[in-house]
Amino acid sequence: MEPKTTKRSYVFLPWILTFTLLGAFTLFSYYRGSYNPFETESMKVDLLSTMRIHLLEAIEAEKNAVLAITDEASENFAIRARKAADDVESSRKEIEAIINQQKRPRETEILNEFNICWAQFRKLDETILALATQNTNLKAQKISATQGAQEMGRFEQSLSRLIHRNTNNKCNEAVTLSYEALTASLKILALHKPHIEEADDQEMDKIEQSIKSYDESARKALGSLRSIADPSGSEDLNNAETAYEQFMNLTGEVLRLSRMNTNIKSAELSLGRKRLISSQCQEILATLQETVQAQRSNATR
Repeated sequence: MEPKTTKRSYVFLPWILTFTLLGAFTLFSYYRGSYNPFETESMKVDLLSTMRIHLLEAIEAEKNAVLAITDEASENFAIRARKAADDVESSRKEIEAIINQQKRPRETEILNEFNICWAQFRKLDETILALATQNTNLKAQKISATQGAQEMGRFEQSLSRLIHRNTNNKCNEAVTLSYEALTASLKILALHKPHIEEADDQEMDKIEQSIKSYDESARKALGSLRSIADPSGSEDLNNAETAYEQFMNLTGEVLRLSRMNTNIKSAELSLGRKRLISSQCQEILATLQETVQAQRSNATR
């Protein structure tokens, strides 16, 4: 008899386990949803405090991404800003579920205000971070100050040797032309900085027109030098022409990056519209937290 009883028990064991698990899940769901009013309000206060902390972190990290002077630093701060914003969003979803369940008109109204502000914040935040991490103005400045300056140095050295070689000649046309080419090229280099710092497209157009005019003057002077150059100085002239071509290629890249203006645009957005939206979101959260805290005080009475 005992073996049959044991066998029969095994037959009913799966059903017993199933009903046990269902009962446990039902009890868990019941007790999980049965927070007392004070516990619920405390949870909401904690969520709002967390949101405000992470919102400040997101704002600070975004500003640091805009102000960073290297791609690596900008990218690291951008990652922090996005992570903090994701944390705000996570807590926002949690408190939204609670408020929607409680259906308190005032809290629902304030939360809806925050949701609108928060959507604007996130959209603008992503725009700013995408611009800041490109760092085109900083890259343009670096090219101008390093490679551009180096090529200009080579150009100047080559022309200086040509000038020195022709100084004692009665006909010093080569000296005049060399100085004309050098002066025009130095003026182009000097215009890199204002172009990089300029935010207005029309003003950049004017600077580029001046660069084009100086470039024409420099090339005209170099062309005239080629026609009268002493054969002994042909190597210096070749080196000067090569250096100038490299310099103008770099100038083209400086202007291209400068035109994108990502650093200036991100800074303008961060200090302008983003600052206003950030303040608005913070104020709405503070108001919602005050409202919830008042409700919690009422729940303890």
